[in-house]
Amino acid sequence: MPAVSPSLWDLDVPDHVPLIRQPLPRYDVAVIGAGYSGLAAALFLARLGRSVLVLEAETVGFGCSSRNGGMVGPSFHKLGMAGLTRAYGPEAAQALMGAGMQALDAFERFVADEGLECDFRLTGRFRGARTETDLRGMLAECARLRDQVGLPFEPVDAAGARAQIGSDAYVGGVIYPRDGGLHPKKLVNALAQRAEAAGVEIRSHCPVAGLRPEAGGHLLRTAQGEVRADEVVIATNGYSDRRLPTMNDRVVPIWVTVAATRAMAPERIREMSPGLRMHGETGRVFLWSRPSPCGTRFIFGGRMADRTASPERQRRQVAAKVARIFPALGPEAFEHLWYGKIAYTADHAPHLNRIEGMWHLGGYCGSGVTRSIFFAQALARKIAGGGGGELPFDRLEFPRVPFRPLAPQVARLLTRWYAGLDARDLRRKRG
Repeated sequence: MPAVSPSLWDLDVPDHVPLIRQPLPRYDVAVIGAGYSGLAAALFLARLGRSVLVLEAETVGFGCSSRNGGMVGPSFHKLGMAGLTRAYGPEAAQALMGAGMQALDAFERFVADEGLECDFRLTGRFRGARTETDLRGMLAECARLRDQVGLPFEPVDAAGARAQIGSDAYVGGVIYPRDGGLHPKKLVNALAQRAEAAGVEIRSHCPVAGLRPEAGGHLLRTAQGEVRADEVVIATNGYSDRRLPTMNDRVVPIWVTVAATRAMAPERIREMSPGLRMHGETGRVFLWSRPSPCGTRFIFGGRMADRTASPERQRRQVAAKVARIFPALGPEAFEHLWYGKIAYTADHAPHLNRIEGMWHLGGYCGSGVTRSIFFAQALARKIAGGGGGELPFDRLEFPRVPFRPLAPQVARLLTRWYAGLDARDLRRKRG
């Protein structure tokens, strides 16, 4: 793919270089993947007295953990309270949605207790409604979540929406005061540092070529030799491949664009986000945006551009998508543009499951910052025993994706179809 520019998160934040340790003949746990999930699971396991090895095919945090938008929130299920109730019943629905609030609370405590330097701030998030139908649905769902899981929110009308985002793109919306943002690469580096301080061994540039069960555990073939471990955790998420078929068959990787503007004057940033909040919107194919942690740039994300196109065309594609909200931002406004893969699942839910004798952790559907830490702590407790690792998601099987080899192509076609439906809805709104 043509190189447009490095990720904004790479500026002045180098990759974590693992410590060199003396290898053990055998580990209690081998974790595959050095992103949020894998590093957090390794950290919690080490603190519970387990010897842990983390194997990463690239650099630490190479995947979505260092490339995402750094937005933090409760991460509710796509089906919503009503959809989950129809699928699993009212009690299970409330537990599944309630876990989103619990994950956010646990994440906030974790960052504070560990003293993690990752620019974490609960600035709040504004979510705009593109149409009156969207607004009614959003307010109804928020009311259900407030009543059943304690979600705080503040509704705003069209004037209030403009006061939040400096744009007339929305008919109204909702403010979520418990959402916020952080610097994703600083977080992944901090997790790696804490894990190594707890005794975890991390090997970067060490892909796993294959693994098989053996008496009392597992044998892993890696680029740096064979490794034996009692337990295996697969935490590769959207960067899984055929070498790890039990995870690869259960997630659909989807490429997402992230773009950052050139440095702007503080007053321009305040025009676009007076409260320096995170921003999202309704729609089948939606955009999100936020000020950078340093407050000098604006960051946008979503399925906005074709990563195989020329750099100039990619910038034009991003500007065309953003113009619906901020028409003054042309292609020349964007200095950084990069891509990452998120992992969707067949049931739109994240998963923590034991499959074929190995633990599988991931499938966050684009909302993995808080969930990854929450799930990793539960996983560590499950492996260590003694209780405390139960999750409402334990009742959900991790289903295979039907026709998995075709899934990425189907996802691209559906994206185009959904974008067309969104455009139709906006035409009706203007009409």
